Amino acid sequence: MAAEKDNRPALLSSVDWRELIYRGVESQTLDYKAAQDWNALPRVGKAKFARHAMAMANTKGGYIVVGVGEDENGNPTRYTGLTESQLRSFDPSTVGQFVNLFADPGIDFDIVRPEVDGRYYAVFAIRRFGGLPHVCADHCGDELQQGVFYARTPDARSRSAYRASELHGLVQRALRNQREVLGRMLRGVLYEGRQYPEADAEQEFSRLLQGSKEECRKWIGPRRLQRFCCFELAVYPPEIFSEGVDLSDLKRAVDSVALPVMSDFPLAGQAAGEIFFTNHSLTCRHLREVGEEFAGRFHFWHFFQLGLFHHLSSLVDLEPDRRVPYELLVNRVGSAIEAVGELYSELGCEDEILTFTVTLTNVEGVWLDLSDRATAESEDRPVCYIPEIVVRKRRSVADLVSDPVEHAVRVVREVCERFNLSADRHPDLRRRLDRLLG
Repeated sequence: MAAEKDNRPALLSSVDWRELIYRGVESQTLDYKAAQDWNALPRVGKAKFARHAMAMANTKGGYIVVGVGEDENGNPTRYTGLTESQLRSFDPSTVGQFVNLFADPGIDFDIVRPEVDGRYYAVFAIRRFGGLPHVCADHCGDELQQGVFYARTPDARSRSAYRASELHGLVQRALRNQREVLGRMLRGVLYEGRQYPEADAEQEFSRLLQGSKEECRKWIGPRRLQRFCCFELAVYPPEIFSEGVDLSDLKRAVDSVALPVMSDFPLAGQAAGEIFFTNHSLTCRHLREVGEEFAGRFHFWHFFQLGLFHHLSSLVDLEPDRRVPYELLVNRVGSAIEAVGELYSELGCEDEILTFTVTLTNVEGVWLDLSDRATAESEDRPVCYIPEIVVRKRRSVADLVSDPVEHAVRVVREVCERFNLSADRHPDLRRRLDRLLG
């Protein structure tokens, strides 16, 4: 059974499976199913999974957890897990082939088999649609109707999108996705390097950023910060949002980001921690604890009404071996760039040139672990000799949204240069990011 767990997709390696499985409440992005064997299900039973998958893909993306049944009150709190034969039956190729018989275009999803507290579960990790929403291509009993767009509702139902607002949302997102592809070709090259922040805006964003950093240091504590290699992201547009943006609009933008993509860069939902409004920002603070003990993971972010987004999180505990896993670094950078594009696009800033800075702190003497035994044992392993890594870029929002993989590749390569890793030593970087963001 251990081999099953080791086959988890790289992009989901940092998901807190325990938190996801024990959440106990279904939502727009989460559904639970009792233990069952895929091969023993009738066609209509399998079609139910296809309906949920299409609905989530057409909304925000999400997870379907198999192995959690309902208690006598109808709450998903019976954590039975799956037997070995049940677990094997949820083969990604077999299930994917069936589900995508009904979805046009095909749904992009993975099936992961995590182990939690000695029990195994099958989890569908479903990405939100890219170019076009998914229409049902065939009927199946009472579960699926041909020609219907399914959507996921806030009360955790997967039903046909019959309301005008739901259909309008699908059409608008599809049009925006197509517009962003064209925008990358037309705007990305033309605007890059020409639109810079005004001096007054730069000063104001700098002031907000310093205040946000100081608040985070006080909240986490300087001693804890020194234990970690921390990941920091600061993003701002060329001009201050002169009238400011409504706090509710900031929350809507944050909530719109697809959940599976955010597994390593949490923004919204219960997994993101404590989210609240201040007088001038939307703020999130999350400190993971086990009992009364600090468990070594935290993240903090501010999204200011004037346009600045600032994020600081633990990347890895440097005790005892002072190493940063390459895969973790790639996932964090890729997810962050995806999030930045989606956040500002939701605010209608497609034509803006964002300035974003990626920073890694406490990296002096830290080495980059490529998960390669020869590299780990070699005296030539990649090591950073400076205390802080800073990579700054300017890109249009449309460019970031339409091709996040290309921009993530560039940022990862520049970060890894500071670890003295040459470009030819990256292990399948583009393939990893295609898998993560594709």
